[in-house]
Amino acid sequence: MQMPKRALGISRLLQLGFASVLATMAVVGAAQAADLSSKKVILVTCGPANPWCKVFNERIVAGLEGAGVKVSVLESDLDPVQEVQQINQAISQKPDLLMIEPADDKSLIASIKKAKAAGVPVLYMDSPADASIMDDIALQVIADNAALGRFAAQNLIDGLRERGLKSGNVIVITGTAGSQMVQDRQKGFEEVMATAPEYKILDVQDSNWDPVQSGKIAQQLFAKYASQGGVDAVRADADYMAIPIIEAAKQAGMKVGVKNDGLVVTGTNCTAEGIQAIRAGDMYGTATEDAWTQGIVTAETAIAFLKGETVPKTVIVPEYRVHGPTLEKYAELCSKS
Repeated sequence: MQMPKRALGISRLLQLGFASVLATMAVVGAAQAADLSSKKVILVTCGPANPWCKVFNERIVAGLEGAGVKVSVLESDLDPVQEVQQINQAISQKPDLLMIEPADDKSLIASIKKAKAAGVPVLYMDSPADASIMDDIALQVIADNAALGRFAAQNLIDGLRERGLKSGNVIVITGTAGSQMVQDRQKGFEEVMATAPEYKILDVQDSNWDPVQSGKIAQQLFAKYASQGGVDAVRADADYMAIPIIEAAKQAGMKVGVKNDGLVVTGTNCTAEGIQAIRAGDMYGTATEDAWTQGIVTAETAIAFLKGETVPKTVIVPEYRVHGPTLEKYAELCSKS
């Protein structure tokens, strides 16, 4: 049985290299813009104070509005209480689709069930929905978060081995610990780190995706473990968190980068600043889940749903490791975020 054209477009989009994403979306979206002029979407999401969220939201809004959809945006600084209030507000407006970037998955369960009872379809974004609400959401577009964690572990292991270290201490500074995506990343990270038991995970701290807080936490952990062998490597859940961690290390008088026999740092959610830091030797590597691609695939999936076409319940955006051998392959796309 042949799938509808746009549903095929999503499947094909996930198979294409990242270089093809932009052109594919622009052509398909523009060609069918007038068809969705009566549709209304409410986007409940994180705010522009978060660098990743800013680009992610812009791509979603541009894609939907380019297809003729009316879009309203409700933003918060990843505040679960405020987000619940915004979702309840959105439900009362009866949109054709409610798109949610979760601050804390567990805190949203009751609101998602309320949306289902009100007949408001929900597109869950970025983080996998809690198992208890999988029957209540219409669909979800998520990153391959376990893969992102595995890539981060491989970056740190390779960097530590390039330094010639037979043992080493690792710290992790995550996004919001209550979100499933953060948990999945950490699980993938620990699975691969377990293959190199000579490198010990000393501490895992939640920064709530805040770059300023990430730097402060790093500063505290560097001081805490200075008398216990020090910190040799750091995993940050996003490039924009990794950069202040690197600055905190330098301010603490630590060497940074493999070439300097210093701190090994890896990010995720790649950005232009992260690519620059890898080229400078300050950061060993990162991974995709760039806001540009994630936003575009999310918008395209929402458009397919609004047109009544066949869309998978779960769309997983493939992710890729970014480090020395693959840096130039993904640098241009990462630099859009």
